[in-house]
Amino acid sequence: MKQSAGSKYPSENHTRDVVDGQINHELTKARYRSLDLADLMFGHLVTTRLARDILDRLLADGTVTCEEIKPNEEEETRHALDAAYTDAVAHACLRSDAPLDEPAPEPETKYQWSWPKFPTTPTNGNKLVAFLNNVADSALSSARSILQDDSLQPRNRFAAPVDKNHAIPLSYEPNGEDMRPDFMVLPLAAFSDDDEPKVKGAYVNFTAMLLAGESKSARNAREGLIQVQRYMRGIKRAQPWLRFATGMTVGKDFVALLRGDCSGIERIELSLADGRGCIEFIRIILGIVLADKKAFGNNPYVEIGEKDVSVDVPELRPADPPRTVTSDSACQSSIPPTFSGSTSKPRTSCSASSDPPRADQLSATSSAGSKSRTTSGGSKRGPDDEISRGQKSKRRKRTVALRAFIPVRVHGRECIGILFTSGSIRGRGTTVYVVATAGDGKTYFALKTSWQDVARADDQAAVLKKLSDHKLHPNLVIPLELFKPKADDGRVDSTLGTTRALVDEEIQQPKVENRILTATVSELRRPVAYFWSPHDFWEGAYRRSAWP
Repeated sequence: MKQSAGSKYPSENHTRDVVDGQINHELTKARYRSLDLADLMFGHLVTTRLARDILDRLLADGTVTCEEIKPNEEEETRHALDAAYTDAVAHACLRSDAPLDEPAPEPETKYQWSWPKFPTTPTNGNKLVAFLNNVADSALSSARSILQDDSLQPRNRFAAPVDKNHAIPLSYEPNGEDMRPDFMVLPLAAFSDDDEPKVKGAYVNFTAMLLAGESKSARNAREGLIQVQRYMRGIKRAQPWLRFATGMTVGKDFVALLRGDCSGIERIELSLADGRGCIEFIRIILGIVLADKKAFGNNPYVEIGEKDVSVDVPELRPADPPRTVTSDSACQSSIPPTFSGSTSKPRTSCSASSDPPRADQLSATSSAGSKSRTTSGGSKRGPDDEISRGQKSKRRKRTVALRAFIPVRVHGRECIGILFTSGSIRGRGTTVYVVATAGDGKTYFALKTSWQDVARADDQAAVLKKLSDHKLHPNLVIPLELFKPKADDGRVDSTLGTTRALVDEEIQQPKVENRILTATVSELRRPVAYFWSPHDFWEGAYRRSAWP
């Protein structure tokens, strides 16, 4: 049984090393390169041809250069753009002019592309964000001109952390976790209306984050990929309703886009030194700016609202000293960097009490599983209590006011809060919402969603049917309703079919497990996590004690 990074043992430290180890174990044999990921995510917004024409204009204004092209050489420019476009089209999943089994052609002339305005110190988040926003603005302006469509409006922008000394809030990680991406993507509402939009600090939190990014040099590209996985996990924990989380690693010579769903992670790695990489980079940047929340994994069955909250944010811990990597750990966490512009072929239980938990025991943006843990002595440990050598962390904190994004309706029912979540990247991603009925609004139920392995989903339905035919113990709760939400195409919502857009023939021969979204509605009873001690649990289970 795989160990999930979504939860930990009560006595286990939740530090960076532990989390990274759990994530790598969780993602064993579940990380794949997807050469057409940019097309899958943003192809409906930015076509390859449009990106080619935008690249032409960026080449003219000096944003991009090509060493093989001299000034005013229109014919050579056309050859370079055509070679880049042909290479990019050959890797797209929706190809109209290239046979499926035909390998991607090698361009006759190897052109060397570069982005002169890329900041020479990519670890400076502000400079990198300014560059990415400039590219996005230029690409959007060019797209409006090319398409003669002034209705194209941005929905999102890149932003850098406002506070450089504290972790970004609402990731629900302990103090020892460095949760501050170098850059992120936030909705346009998070920015001021000035000529030079500035990010509003209240929106810089993990519930508002659409994408988390890390900047690294080429030699540290693998570290960037591992680190951004931690941020993607943070997004999934803060927004457990997401189908997937998105991450990005950027350097002067490369870009990597990652998408993590409950079946694993797929990524595309591109070299910015070749034409295809430049075209796909434009598609990714412009697509990110134009995309709605559904493109970033938002579940259409979950309606999101906003809420003002106040939280304490700990200071970041100092950087860890270099670790000696053993052969086993190196093998387990290996992500080979291949930023080479490859041209290979694309991939085709509870007590009898029915009273709901009190409002102060529910969180609209966290859960009992991630917000507290019961130790063997019965005490509670909060998410910001880092235990290190038996001592609580004395790291200074500061209180900040935030605008949090929370679920207000889930599958047509009013959402009171999130009772539990085991959110990580890969796995079932079980989340339990407290929902109210449409009648008086005072009768509460537990709505549980999870991404079940398709091989087990039918077994679950069979077990529930068998249980419903027998008289049950008064303390045993079974779902009153089981349903499988449908995707836009009418099929059951699944990771390989809906998210990764595989056809039925490909789903029958998957490299990773296919997971389908299932939901159950049950009576709301007292969760095990809310019992204060083993004795309290015994009282509840066998003597049917009332809610304290």
